[in-house]
Amino acid sequence: MSYPSSPSSAPEQGAHVPYVRAVRAHPILVVAVAIVAVIAAGVWQKSRSAKYEATAQVLVTPLPNAGPYVGLPVVTESSADPSRTMQTATSVLESPAATLATAHQLGGKWTKKSVGEAVSVQPRGEANVVSITGKAGSGAQAASLANLYARNALAAHVTLLSGEAAVQLKQLQERQKTLSAAEAASSSQISERLVALSAVAAGHDPNFSLLQVAIVPTSASGSSTKLILVLALLAGLLIGVAAAMTIEYLNRRVRDEDEVLSLYPLPVLARVPPLPRGALEVTSPELMPPRIREAFRTLQVQLASSEEGARAIMFTSPSPRDGKTSSAVDFALVLATANRRVILLDFDLRKPDIADRLGAHTDYLDFFRSSAGLDEVLEQSSTTPGLRVLSARPQGDATPLLEAVSRRLPDLLREARELADYVIVDTPPLGQVSDALRAATMVDDIVLVARPGNTDRVELAHTRELLDRMGHTPTGLLLVGVSGGGDDYAGYGYDASLDPGAWSEGDPAETVLDQAEDLKRPDGDGKPLTGSGRRRSGQRS
Repeated sequence: MSYPSSPSSAPEQGAHVPYVRAVRAHPILVVAVAIVAVIAAGVWQKSRSAKYEATAQVLVTPLPNAGPYVGLPVVTESSADPSRTMQTATSVLESPAATLATAHQLGGKWTKKSVGEAVSVQPRGEANVVSITGKAGSGAQAASLANLYARNALAAHVTLLSGEAAVQLKQLQERQKTLSAAEAASSSQISERLVALSAVAAGHDPNFSLLQVAIVPTSASGSSTKLILVLALLAGLLIGVAAAMTIEYLNRRVRDEDEVLSLYPLPVLARVPPLPRGALEVTSPELMPPRIREAFRTLQVQLASSEEGARAIMFTSPSPRDGKTSSAVDFALVLATANRRVILLDFDLRKPDIADRLGAHTDYLDFFRSSAGLDEVLEQSSTTPGLRVLSARPQGDATPLLEAVSRRLPDLLREARELADYVIVDTPPLGQVSDALRAATMVDDIVLVARPGNTDRVELAHTRELLDRMGHTPTGLLLVGVSGGGDDYAGYGYDASLDPGAWSEGDPAETVLDQAEDLKRPDGDGKPLTGSGRRRSGQRS
């Protein structure tokens, strides 16, 4: 017995594939999170108070280290690092006295702390300019804040300089009195310094001057509403995708056919569509919808019985409720409808239910209690002629029966092959219990049943590991709950008399054509015939 070789690896996937699958699995979640993010951003943007910015500019004139202003607290040039000069000027204008004076002048809710938070003093690039920016809830208030602070900062610096200049001027004047008339007339430095100190003492600031007052801004500062909404949309999409990925990571069920094939790349033998809503469980050929019957006929063509003997086919699945037992029953019904002799062995002894489903009350224990052969203990299905069943009754501990059946399984399959054209073996989910491995070495085909949306991906991976370790490769996958195509041919009926498997050896092709013509020809009452008048003996109607 041989099996087709398993593909060496899963199909290659790009790094984006898991994200695309997560979004496709939860599109409503991603869209909902994005919408909530945009709405929240819009509400926040509307509720927050608008901020206006106005900027006043102060010109800085660094003084030389040697000159008439030596000894005064002025900003001097730094030949080593020009930027350091502007940092010194900025620190001079960051005046606590100016902050307090501005708060008193504005009044109301303004305090020294709030003014300090609303005003920023920054050097402007490489130019000798310091920008004083005020932020407030209105444009007029922002401009007033910046201008008041700039004037108060300059006034504070002038006050400091004038006081110090007045002291030095008095000292220099007293010194000048001690000089003779000739010495005083020849000392130009003393005269220059007297002039400079007199100007500073009178309120002149040689370092700073107001270059430009702040004007009232016409629009609020900050990002535009449109930009904020776009950023919120992008953030919402990212959060939504992350949430979808988290759900997919926590949800162990496979999403779709592509994920099943990525975990276990096997040929897809057939796709069984879901039962219509409210449909009864299939227990007879009459209850089987045409599309489901056609799916199992597709499976029948690929698992055709050879002329050498019956074909033993094992149905298993990775997880419970994957549709394994229903698939085994439906396939047996389709084979029996095609006039095949079918034996259905229920090897899922932990939860046997095939006997009750098909109305065939039989028990493996009858096979062990008597010396009867398999032919005597098989029970004919009450719904489908040609289908015989061997199952078990539910019991607490199925281990003893399981061990006994496992020992006799080779003999059971050998006798079943002699009595039927197909032997269908229903086994437990291989992803949870290893019972199916006992039958895997004795059958011709292994059909792995998977149901996207139900099959556990961890148990599917475990199933693959078990079968690979034992050297078994399933013939292919039977996907349950997956549409196999359109409905163009779903309404076409199916008659066993036209099934090629129902032709006896030696039937000429003309006989089949005659049967087709008989189906079209009306009878004497003008009604079409429901069956062929040339149906061969023993064929089921």
